[in-house]
Amino acid sequence: METIRAFIGCVLDLGATRKVQELSRATRALADPAGWAVRWVPPPSLHFTLRFLGDLDQGLIEPVADAMRAAARATPTLLVGVGGLGAFPDRDAPQVVYADVTRGHEGLAGLAARLESALGALGFPKADRPFVGHMTLGRVQSSRGGLASITPAHTDCGVGTIGAVTLYRSDLFSKGAEYIALARAPLGPDG
Repeated sequence: METIRAFIGCVLDLGATRKVQELSRATRALADPAGWAVRWVPPPSLHFTLRFLGDLDQGLIEPVADAMRAAARATPTLLVGVGGLGAFPDRDAPQVVYADVTRGHEGLAGLAARLESALGALGFPKADRPFVGHMTLGRVQSSRGGLASITPAHTDCGVGTIGAVTLYRSDLFSKGAEYIALARAPLGPDG
């Protein structure tokens, strides 16, 4: 059985993604001189993870893609606002820095729930934690202080559209992860 590391995610339109990139650069401009060590997500890799699949048997790629397409057809194009910084596990001891969802979380959560249901029908266990819409900007290796110390004055990235979901293969390298699209499904009944 050959497996790949996989997840289902989605991206904002190009204009909104560029604004998230600006937020990431502004955050990095504060974090680097403050002595933070962060592995920043490269701009082409910015996305919302809807469902992490982990090690996926390659024979399940097409059934998972079909489940993803069914969930996508039941979801209209989404309007999602992004702004502000958040952190996992918390703002005082961040291990992950992310751009927060300020609008449209219900739509993202609804899509994630439809994916969860479609994957459950294939025998996938339920996700081990509740869905939290966010866009990872970086993984913190060491920090000096809480998130407030590296939060730029302007964090609003506005509202963008999400028009599709994608099944990705995630290859891990020492410099970070590389994502390869395996299947894509437009949102909406015409997809």
